[in-house]
Amino acid sequence: MNKQPWHRSEKFLLLLCFFAPPIGYVAVIVNKKKLSRELWLSNLTVATIIMSIWLLKFLPHQWGTIILLTGAGIYWYQRIVKKFKKQHR
Repeated sequence: MNKQPWHRSEKFLLLLCFFAPPIGYVAVIVNKKKLSRELWLSNLTVATIIMSIWLLKFLPHQWGTIILLTGAGIYWYQRIVKKFKKQHR
């Protein structure tokens, strides 16, 4: 296995996407050809989710809470519907 510098490791890229999504986006896009498709999509997904949470900070206080609770509600509704459909097959 070819040893890579610390700044090109998979763990560093994931941490970068988690703690600094704008920089993580740039790093993922620049390294797209060097990453496997699965790793590229997972890093891009993490950066997108964290970036959306970051952007909620710039909305007025009530809107951020409303959007976050709506997203959580949609997620739980989807899980309940999936579970219900699975039980009735």
